[in-house]
Amino acid sequence: MKIKTFKNVNYSILILFIAAFLLASCEKEEIVSSEKENTVLKNSDSKNLKRETIGVSTCASFDRSCDDDLVLDVNECNFISGSGRDMPNQYLIEDLLNNCRTEELPSNCNWWKGNITQTRTISLFLNNCCYSATVFNNRLDGWRDLAIANKPNSSYLVTNYERLPGGTMHNAPFGPYEIRIRVTYRKKICSFTGLPDVIRQ
Repeated sequence: MKIKTFKNVNYSILILFIAAFLLASCEKEEIVSSEKENTVLKNSDSKNLKRETIGVSTCASFDRSCDDDLVLDVNECNFISGSGRDMPNQYLIEDLLNNCRTEELPSNCNWWKGNITQTRTISLFLNNCCYSATVFNNRLDGWRDLAIANKPNSSYLVTNYERLPGGTMHNAPFGPYEIRIRVTYRKKICSFTGLPDVIRQ
């Protein structure tokens, strides 16, 4: 009888030990999983916003002297002649981006039901250097490409740019001067060409 009781106690202890071990393992796995998830989120946050790579921190002193006589085309999309600095023209940037540097909805797509939008804030760096009309247009195109590179995913299109108030001067007095643009992205849903019943995001 004593032997049976002793065996039962041993089995109970063994079962309790195994249960405790399994619980500890699961808990540890949950913590590791949670840490991994947080790391992924942190990494995606840090990778989230690609930054402008153009070298804007310095320019020769003579490049800061301009007539600022840039002329816009009739659609107010691009400069067609003259030269100018980005600092005096910084308040035109929002209009120039919105007028011609948003993305059109492809013909085989519709906006996602419910008007789903997301925003990202990108930084643009101005240095008060003198640019020709062509170079200035190239910079605007580069800022559009930066907005596109920061899409939440390929299901979204750039629909709006909004200049946020204020800015930050780095390395005064010459800059660069950092301005922030809030980009709005709207979600689309598209059908495969020729297969209207097959939907993809």
